[in-house]
Amino acid sequence: MNLKMTGLGGRKCRFLIVLFLLCNEGFADEDLYNVLGVRRTASTKEIKQAYKNMAREWHPDKNKDPSAADRFTKINEAYETLGDPERRSQYDKFGYTSAKEHRQQSRGSPFGDPFHGDPFEGFFHNFDGFKHFKFGGSGFTDTFIEKNAINMRVYETKILPESYQKPYILYAYTEFCFECVNMEPLLEKLFKELESVGVGMGTFHAGRIQRLAVELRITRVPRILAVMNGRVTDFRGHVTIQNLRQFVRGLFPTKLMLPINDNNVDDFLNGWEDNHIRGIFFSPKEEISAMFLAPAFYYKNFVTFGHVNTNADDVYKLLKRFNLHSGHKSLLMFNEDTQSPIASLSMQQMSRSTIDEIIESNKFLLLPRISSQAYFEQLCPAELKAKRKKLCVVLITKKTEERERKKFRQYLRKSGFLNHERVRFTYMFEETQANVIKTLNKNEDIDRGETVKNVVIIWRVERNHLSYEWLKTALTKENDMQNLGAELEDRVNQLLNSDESLAYRTILPEFHNEHALHLLIRILRKFHHWGERAWMFFTGMDPITVLTVCMAFAMVFGMGYFMSTMAAIEEEQLREKQPKRFRQRPPSRTPDQKRVNLYELSRDSYDTLVLNSDAGLTMILLVNYESGDKLFQKFRSLVLPLTRYSGLSFAFLQLESYIGWYQHLLEDSVGHRVVLENININNCIGTVLAVNGMRKYYYIYQPKKARKWIRQSNKNVPSAIGMFDSDENSDSDQDSRVILVEELLDGLLDWFDKVFDGSERKIRLSAWPDLGAI
Repeated sequence: MNLKMTGLGGRKCRFLIVLFLLCNEGFADEDLYNVLGVRRTASTKEIKQAYKNMAREWHPDKNKDPSAADRFTKINEAYETLGDPERRSQYDKFGYTSAKEHRQQSRGSPFGDPFHGDPFEGFFHNFDGFKHFKFGGSGFTDTFIEKNAINMRVYETKILPESYQKPYILYAYTEFCFECVNMEPLLEKLFKELESVGVGMGTFHAGRIQRLAVELRITRVPRILAVMNGRVTDFRGHVTIQNLRQFVRGLFPTKLMLPINDNNVDDFLNGWEDNHIRGIFFSPKEEISAMFLAPAFYYKNFVTFGHVNTNADDVYKLLKRFNLHSGHKSLLMFNEDTQSPIASLSMQQMSRSTIDEIIESNKFLLLPRISSQAYFEQLCPAELKAKRKKLCVVLITKKTEERERKKFRQYLRKSGFLNHERVRFTYMFEETQANVIKTLNKNEDIDRGETVKNVVIIWRVERNHLSYEWLKTALTKENDMQNLGAELEDRVNQLLNSDESLAYRTILPEFHNEHALHLLIRILRKFHHWGERAWMFFTGMDPITVLTVCMAFAMVFGMGYFMSTMAAIEEEQLREKQPKRFRQRPPSRTPDQKRVNLYELSRDSYDTLVLNSDAGLTMILLVNYESGDKLFQKFRSLVLPLTRYSGLSFAFLQLESYIGWYQHLLEDSVGHRVVLENININNCIGTVLAVNGMRKYYYIYQPKKARKWIRQSNKNVPSAIGMFDSDENSDSDQDSRVILVEELLDGLLDWFDKVFDGSERKIRLSAWPDLGAI
């Protein structure tokens, strides 16, 4: 099919082709170790055996599943990549598979890939400052820089997560860097040593991989960095092979390997109750080799390591006890039996793969404890297929019940399940894993009644999805392992040789990590980490830049301090000019929070409730001697819900005593345009004033319903409260009905709503009148 790719249509076609190729690339991103069902540390023999089993199961001629052909192809690709040591190494570092290699070769041309990268990359790919530029032949030779090249994605998805298990050494360079030319022979030698040790490596062009350069704060090249536990450390000093080796060794924690001698070896071996296997490295040097430090750091969550200097004076008994040669390098692994090792390795030169094989095969105690989620996933691996299900026999015990655990170990040593690859014996503490045990007991409580059961068989189907059942016989102080062992063997053999599932299914919560550091220690470590990053940032810059930054910070803080000081001085001057008048208003409720505090407005309380009160409202009810008791009761019931607001106070004013104050208040409200000579007290009772003494304004509630028209403007305020009426005609005009005292406050709640939502009109004053009795 011919496509004429011109104009916009051509660009669309090219975009679709590129998208198609990128999607095809994504199909190969499935982890190949998961395809074969092996660990990343699996040996070549284990990979080959896993390939045979998987290929036999998924062969299209035997498996009628529609996806069997694709799965079989993927299995072949996984074995083609992982079965070859060189290709496996490339895949571990960069996720590079044999399928990608074949696709790139099939798309290859003398001018490079037309859809990926620069068409001239074939000529200049290795041109980094003339030092790699070569003519003739079939192309360019790979260097350690190209072999270990990384980018931002590799750094984020591979290096940072794996730095918690092994350190990474990173090298940043650019073109035309003559210092890089002199340094790289040493780095190439170092990288070869690190590769044999198991330390990760990476190189990147600081000018091309700018995101990574910014992330690592690369301000100069060449730059050698280390990434460990998610933290970045900068190499400083003269670049020599000895200094670089010391830099790598210095990355590991100082207490990673304990010094062991004749005096402390027994204490070290007897510490297995922390759920860690004990491993001891022997070497004729006091300085611990990175060949030992790297695996010790990788397996630190499962094994506690020690080191013996075989040339020391206080290790003679130790060497004789385990029959070791002082000139050889050795590794001994111990479990609960501290008298003899469960695995040993002794030779003049060790390889990392051999060390890993020994540790990986013996990294758990004879009866290990499920002490964290990581332990659970390692001890009880998930297996979806019922034919290949893996079982965990778990003893539920208390910390003080060592006798039961000892019985369990003795039975395990004699049983046929000791080295069974599909059965694992373990235990957990009731005190620390209470949530997990509670989940396992949910279904069993229905059936077991009062019977005590403490042995459960678990088949972990997926991550936290599992099938389980309890054994009917329990292990106690009185009961021995004979009856329990017979039931256990029958049930385990029955499950292993059939597709039968277990009685119950559940989803477990996360296991409590018994090895986690205390919260305070984690906080202190976090602060220490931030301090290291800040120190690295400042020391990584040149002195002029550091000086400029420090001067800028000093100027900013100096100006901030100067401005805050001037503001404080100005505020103090204003405070001195203004009288210290405002006071905290009294509480609106009684201490039992059940009654309203209703204060009388008098000359003694006037200062606190009005003149010098803070920014709040004082609700003042106007009463006379006859109406006081009835209005107080109604007023208290209405305002009780408002007492939860601390900015409100409630008071009453006796009109017979302070009618003059009310008269002056009204005259001030209309700007003294009206002079009030007589005010009818009977027309004023039931009035409520909401007073803001600090800002000099108030709201007024008038209970007379007949005078709605008077509320239109401030100038009608005197008429609104009936100040011109006499006793004879006070109830005339638009509403002649006599209003009972109990009805005077009927509209108060609606008035409160208007006050609080701002729709009620404020009446402002220039000053509060004096409160004087008539």
